[in-house]
Amino acid sequence: MQASEQEALSHFYDLTVAYVFGLAMRIVSNQALAEEVVNDVYLQAWRNRASYQATQATPLAWLMMMAHSRAIDTLRRETTATKQQLPMAEDFDAVDEQCLSPLEQLSRSEHHERLKAALQLLDTQQRHWINLAFYRGMSHQEIADYTGEPLGTVKTVLRCAQAVLRTALTTVYPTGGIYE
Repeated sequence: MQASEQEALSHFYDLTVAYVFGLAMRIVSNQALAEEVVNDVYLQAWRNRASYQATQATPLAWLMMMAHSRAIDTLRRETTATKQQLPMAEDFDAVDEQCLSPLEQLSRSEHHERLKAALQLLDTQQRHWINLAFYRGMSHQEIADYTGEPLGTVKTVLRCAQAVLRTALTTVYPTGGIYE
C-alpha cells in the first residue's frame, strides 16, 4: 500500500474487513453506520498509508485503532445529532446472539488464544473498565461517574490495564502476515 498499489489495498481489505466491520458494529450498533465507518476507515488507511510506522503498531492494530476512533466519532456525532441517548442497561455487556463480537471474529484468527490469554492477565475490574472505554467509548470521567470510583483511580486502573495488554500483545506476536 505504501507503494500506492491499489491491489495491496484490496488484499488488505479482504483480510481485515470482517474485523473492522465487527468492531464498528459492536460500537455503533447500526449496520448502516457501521458500513459508513468501514468505508471511512479504508479511505483513511489509503490516504495515510505513507504515515504507517511498522515499529509503532501492526497493520491490523493500526487499522483497528482507526476503526475504533471513527466508530466512536460516528457514535458521538449521531448521539449529538439525535439527542436521543438511551441510558446504559445493566446488562450492556451481555452477548448479543445476532451480532458477532470482535472477539468472536478474532477467534477465526490463529492469534485468538494469545488475545484471550492477554485479557486473562487483567482482573475483572480492569476488563470491565477496558470494555467501558473501548466498546462504549466512555471517557475516564464517564467511567468514574458510572462506577462511582474516583477519577484518579479510573485513570490508574486503565493505564495499568493498557500497559499489561500492550506488553502481552507486543511480545507474543511472531513476525509475518498482517500482524507484522
